[in-house]
Amino acid sequence: MIKSISPLISHHRDQLKAESRLNRTLLIGAILAALVAFSVFLLTLFGHYPLPVGERIFAGNPERVLGASNFFVATAIGAALRMWRMRQTRIKLLIAEAFLREDEEETGLRLLLEPMFGPDVWRGTKLKDAGGTEW
Repeated sequence: MIKSISPLISHHRDQLKAESRLNRTLLIGAILAALVAFSVFLLTLFGHYPLPVGERIFAGNPERVLGASNFFVATAIGAALRMWRMRQTRIKLLIAEAFLREDEEETGLRLLLEPMFGPDVWRGTKLKDAGGTEW
């Protein structure tokens, strides 16, 4: 029964990897857009309007471009945090799958359940580190 979970874990890990690629593209695009928007803000602030209609749009309120720059920075931060969380989840899934394949079902299942139940899932078990010390 437990062995049948392994392909499901692999499939979910592949889905997370594909979603992480999308977030990476979003991160790069948001960083570039933030840099462009901030440079347009600086140029507008100093009176050099980079766009043909820039003077009419930004002369009275250059903060519009600064707001767009802040939006792109926040988008980049959000994408980076999602990438970090997905990477941590993929690593946990990989380790849990290895435990399941090595007939350590209880440890593998506890590792899979840890995101839902928190560190309390490890209570009541005696874990040993590589040196054989229980903790």
